[in-house]
Amino acid sequence: MGLKILVTSDFHQKEDLLEATLKEIENGDYDLYVNLGDYMSESYAEELFDRIDIPALGCTGNRDMMFSDKFLDGEVPVYNFLEADIDEEYLMILIGGDFPNNVKQRVSNLIEEHGDSSKVIIGSHYPPHKIGDRILSGRRIGFEQFRELIIKEKPAIWMNGHVHEDFGERELLGVPVLNAAAEETGKGFSVTIGDEGGVEETDIVDLIK
Repeated sequence: MGLKILVTSDFHQKEDLLEATLKEIENGDYDLYVNLGDYMSESYAEELFDRIDIPALGCTGNRDMMFSDKFLDGEVPVYNFLEADIDEEYLMILIGGDFPNNVKQRVSNLIEEHGDSSKVIIGSHYPPHKIGDRILSGRRIGFEQFRELIIKEKPAIWMNGHVHEDFGERELLGVPVLNAAAEETGKGFSVTIGDEGGVEETDIVDLIK
């Protein structure tokens, strides 16, 4: 069977986005929920993940840097950096708002150890350079090392948030790149990873219609 994931980011403590996500999960037959940061408070993140009844993972955003070590080491599945086997096939890597200096080498090592980049799913709060990273002034603010990882490693998919005004789906050398920032759009993504690796389908999800 494939893996169906609901991907969102940048809720900024909005209660309507929380409630809409719970409703989408209830009706959408998802295997996994991923949130890519900017909850804005520990209590909001805790409520979001406590109320979700499917496996769920999240990373921090730049607005979550005040989260305590106690919180990040606790029961709520929100991390600055995470590597996790989703099942026997898929590896999830999450890169939060505060990530290791050697992140590029660390991710490359993890993908090499896993052995099949087409079954590696990467989520980051910040976008890669020149993909979904254009702010209103027209300036690009994405991270070059993330772009280099996509080009070198070719994961199944790269997902991010942070730049609210550049929501959408792009592609780099055949790798889907999703900006799932939801605060202004009220949208997220449904992503289906195939049995043999790679992405079978991506659809925009209207959380708030």
